[in-house]
Amino acid sequence: MRARRRQQPDETRTLILDTADRLLRERPFRELSVDDVMRPTGYGRTVFYRHFGGLADLVTAVLARVLPPFVLASQQLAEGASGEVTLERARELLGPVVAHWHAHGPLMKALRDASVYDRDIDVRVVEAQERLRAVTTEAVRRRQEAGFLAGVDAEQVAMALASMTQRYLLMTFGETTATASEAAAVETLALVWVATLTAP
Repeated sequence: MRARRRQQPDETRTLILDTADRLLRERPFRELSVDDVMRPTGYGRTVFYRHFGGLADLVTAVLARVLPPFVLASQQLAEGASGEVTLERARELLGPVVAHWHAHGPLMKALRDASVYDRDIDVRVVEAQERLRAVTTEAVRRRQEAGFLAGVDAEQVAMALASMTQRYLLMTFGETTATASEAAAVETLALVWVATLTAP
């Protein structure tokens, strides 16, 4: 009996997370309430606040279950950009990033939306963006060493490239219905990355 009681809070937390995951794929973060999340679980607000500090905390926990592969794919994309740049290689590097957004776009949008209401989330989102820009900047500098992108500001190019990619994925997959196929998104981004990184 004791073992069962120890497991119950974890099971309740998982139930709340699963419910929030489903709801955030169906509606924007701003339209979600604690009552909306808890109603399908059969529990009330008191149980919610035993597990989460608020909706922003809930969104962070939901994303924590799906973000690690995306973070790794983003790092590999930026690091791979410093090597040989071909359309085929760009498709290979962008594929996992786009696949993540295709699978979890509304959740990624919810994280961005939650950052408006929660300072801690905003700080984490900005830090993640800065890490990606730093790695992309290093990739651009290596391309410059290889004779490309002569005379441009590496940080500015990296910022534009990373920001454009993020914005494009948000617009394409951030709503409940995607505006392009996964393959089309990979091809579009691959063309932009290759054109940028191979500029004279």
